[in-house]
Amino acid sequence: MTTLNIYLSTTGGGKRDIMRAFGKGAELDGVKIKYIDTHTYEKSDYAMVFAYKSEGVDTPNHKFRQEVVDKHGEKIFFVDSNVLKAYEKDVRYFRFPYKSVHPNKADYILDEDTSRNDKVMKDLNLTIKPWRKDGKHICLFLNRGIGGFSTFGKPCYEWAKETIEEIRKYSDRPILIRSHRHAGVNAQLTEDKKNLDYLLDNHTDIIHTALGETDIYDDLKDAWACVVHTSTSGAVAMLEGIPMFSTHEACFSHKWSAGSLSDIEKPILKDRTYYITHFANAHWNLEEVRQGILWRKHVQN
Repeated sequence: MTTLNIYLSTTGGGKRDIMRAFGKGAELDGVKIKYIDTHTYEKSDYAMVFAYKSEGVDTPNHKFRQEVVDKHGEKIFFVDSNVLKAYEKDVRYFRFPYKSVHPNKADYILDEDTSRNDKVMKDLNLTIKPWRKDGKHICLFLNRGIGGFSTFGKPCYEWAKETIEEIRKYSDRPILIRSHRHAGVNAQLTEDKKNLDYLLDNHTDIIHTALGETDIYDDLKDAWACVVHTSTSGAVAMLEGIPMFSTHEACFSHKWSAGSLSDIEKPILKDRTYYITHFANAHWNLEEVRQGILWRKHVQN
């Protein structure tokens, strides 16, 4: 019998319900599920952890995430957030990457199945808006500070400073920096914030906002382009018709990046039709997961 250990101890609160839904779905297919609520690894065919260990974060849950990944090997599922979370209203979607939490290395079920496209677009009220042909400023949407696992060790404001220096070789448009809501919680970030202070003190054409202070759609209003490292906010910009540039291949939407920063004034506008299929085959709502639809897709692939 196939076994799956689900490590509830890698997170808390309602996030555990997501993991239990996955276990329920696999159980319908005859998989033996064990929910583990301690920081003790046990051998099994498959394992599941919540997210991944963030750099610089040494809480027991985060350290245990890394331990499970190191000991278990590739046959492991992760739980990650919806790339298009900004559109969620009544139905929530999640990602369940396999083998790696990073999109460029993860094994998603990225086939050509378009059967769920209409459902996903309806649930999230998605539309693909025409590419914007004008605009004034460039948005920089930052990852979370120092600790996020998707930063790959690059402090957010250091990235912003380096990215703006590169942009300035090709464009003199005003720049809006939007910080992540979880930026600013440790000493490392306090040191990194000096990069932001430098930018704001030495450039009158750079402004700073933070998630929660303004709506993302307000920041995107009149935007010419959006630049991200791996932030999922780039996907929102892209569907809103704003050219998106990503600087790291682990960005979920990297294939749709409008080129390199040298193309910032002449972005390469790619066909976004397949993006919905790409998105739908990597995102699942809890009812689908609980019914075992995702697990059966995994087995079939």
